[in-house]
Amino acid sequence: MSTLIIIAHVKEGVELARQYNLPQPIVDIIAEHHGTTLVEFFYRRATELSQTDPNGTEIDEQNYRYPGPKPSSRESAVLMLSDAVESASRALTEPTPARIASLVHDLAMKRLLDGQFDECGLTLEELELIERSLVKSLTAVYHGRVKYPDQRTA
Repeated sequence: MSTLIIIAHVKEGVELARQYNLPQPIVDIIAEHHGTTLVEFFYRRATELSQTDPNGTEIDEQNYRYPGPKPSSRESAVLMLSDAVESASRALTEPTPARIASLVHDLAMKRLLDGQFDECGLTLEELELIERSLVKSLTAVYHGRVKYPDQRTA
């Protein structure tokens, strides 16, 4: 049920975009921003539960994938990766530049190997440039700040 709710946000976003007469390229980006990626947390959880249940059935991975379509433009691919790294970076306990860079690279490679960028014309050189930009942005957001002796918290 949780997977269905999460997946539904794409369809709901497309419906809202159409309701507000947003331009078709924006509607397309909304529809494509998760491509056919796997909702990993719930897929892994379902697989674990199935393996511990003696009557458990095999879990169909397709039931845990967004319906797509995959990104058809570079812009959709950039948004897909940006969305993924932004949400995943919030879970980092210590967001050091090295950890951020590793996270961004891992997520980019996972999507590349999953075929998510196959239809958007994105080159490996462009993917590397996007990775560097995301690392730079996230490092700026999460950089450490000096606490001054008399500084009060808001």
